Amino acid sequence: MSPRTGRPIVGKEPKNKQIALRATETTVRKFQECSDVTGKTKTDLLEEMVNNLHESLKKEK
Repeated sequence: MSPRTGRPIVGKEPKNKQIALRATETTVRKFQECSDVTGKTKTDLLEEMVNNLHESLKKEK
């Protein structure tokens, strides 16, 4: 059997989708600062923010 190729899966499911967005220099700088201070990757921070927003919206229903 040939070995698996590609990036290893981190977490429960593969991260095989991309999101692109336009942002101001200020927003990008703040995002980078958040990453630096917390030691988390920007992907981890974005997933955390989306999960928190999703949970708060579900509670409002």
